[in-house]
Amino acid sequence: MTTPDGARPLTIHLQPSPDRPMVNPYLSLLVGALREQGHDVVHLGTRPFDDRSVVHVHWPEMPLHSPRTGYALKRLARTYVHVLRARRAHVPVVWTLHNLRAHDGSRPLLQRLLWQTFPRLVDGWISLSATGVAQVEDAFPVLARAPHRVVAHGTYEPVLGRPDRAAARARLGLDAGHAVLAAVGRIKPYKGVEDLVAAVVASPDPSLRLVVAGGCDDPGLRRTLSELADHRVTLLLQELPQEGVDDVLAAADLTVLPFRSVFNSGSVLLCLSAGRPVLARRTAVFEELGAEVGPGWLRTFEGPLTPEVLHAALEARPRRGGPDLTRHRWETVARDHADFATGLLARRRAQPQARSLSTTSSERAR
Repeated sequence: MTTPDGARPLTIHLQPSPDRPMVNPYLSLLVGALREQGHDVVHLGTRPFDDRSVVHVHWPEMPLHSPRTGYALKRLARTYVHVLRARRAHVPVVWTLHNLRAHDGSRPLLQRLLWQTFPRLVDGWISLSATGVAQVEDAFPVLARAPHRVVAHGTYEPVLGRPDRAAARARLGLDAGHAVLAAVGRIKPYKGVEDLVAAVVASPDPSLRLVVAGGCDDPGLRRTLSELADHRVTLLLQELPQEGVDDVLAAADLTVLPFRSVFNSGSVLLCLSAGRPVLARRTAVFEELGAEVGPGWLRTFEGPLTPEVLHAALEARPRRGGPDLTRHRWETVARDHADFATGLLARRRAQPQARSLSTTSSERAR
């Protein structure tokens, strides 16, 4: 059996499980695209390694979010055990860096141990942006010596519905004449959603509306948002079904993501995938993405988020067409992943052979 480009398929040992249900469908979309191209994707530790095996780890910090310390330690130890087994078997280990640190700062001692040790076990790594490479190498200097590749974050188009705009607005209690802003994705302190709510409340425009949609586990932040909001702000602070997310995006004229800090953002790709322009705080990664997707689709700002910034972005939004997400098609993303892993596999195999030849030459010299 071969892949569409004629290569032998890989056995990709994935962590977390390829079948794990997740709020963010990134992993399931990647797995589906890899399988469509003929690769076998299995959960790390459930299948013996073979001569086409590659380990691929996403979000190694994920166990640290568990409220149970014992469970967190057990899951983290499981990952380390299987990664060390892979290294002993000369199976390359790949890490896709979605974050440089866990967003919530949970279990700082375990995090420090994780970030000091895990990068040393990696044979190659993937950055989701070109601007992220320098940040990764600055955060984890050991990775500067390891092969890496920039592979785009895939689009969310395969999971998005396209509800009628008027019907979506009606379901959300919005009128055709409203200028609708939306913020979607999990609501966390670093995302600056309270700045957005405050800017809308400070606007004198009676037609302006804001819908904030996404789960929020921080009681203090929920309380702050509720206290800030006026009648123009709709807070949907819970995990929405996909149909609910589709409605919010279809209803919006502009999506606003005023993150105070960001390394990568699936939320931006979600909004662009729905054909909705985005306003975000200026960062290197958003400047890079904005230049790629086309004029007006990802507008950035500096300084405070004010009513004037919001109204300027609403006026400047594209009125037709859609963003250019060619690089973000899953067919391309999966192929780039597989090509990088195949190169690491060849490199990893050559290392024992090189050591063997070196040993043989030394023995002959004696």
